[in-house]
Amino acid sequence: MPPRAVGAARVALGLIVLLGGINGFVRIVPVPEPLHPFIQLLVDSGYILAVKVVEIAAAVLLLLDRRRPLALALLWPVVVNIALFHLLLDPRAGINAVVLLGLLGALTWHDRHAFAPLLAEGRSGSPAPKGDPARGERASLA
Repeated sequence: MPPRAVGAARVALGLIVLLGGINGFVRIVPVPEPLHPFIQLLVDSGYILAVKVVEIAAAVLLLLDRRRPLALALLWPVVVNIALFHLLLDPRAGINAVVLLGLLGALTWHDRHAFAPLLAEGRSGSPAPKGDPARGERASLA
């Protein structure tokens, strides 16, 4: 992606997530009433406040362009849950979930080198498995 597109996606995602996070504490954008029972459960339990803190922290990291891979890693579970909620339970704001997934996916793809170790088969820094790697022997699980 061109640098300007990355910057635009980063700022757009950061602002959307920041607005959503702040909206959990101070109503800036009106929320449709009554709340869906699942969301009401999250609000009543206080769990949503922890999610909103994560959203705000990740948004600040994105907007400051600091530790972008960390911010993206923090946002994936939040955005996937938002998307699943709108896909399965309440499709009223489904387009918002698609936009969030698109921006997050594009930025993650751009920073895919930072996530490569998470997807690698072997672990660097861990003890070598038993067996002779020169002869192609693999460690047994027994």
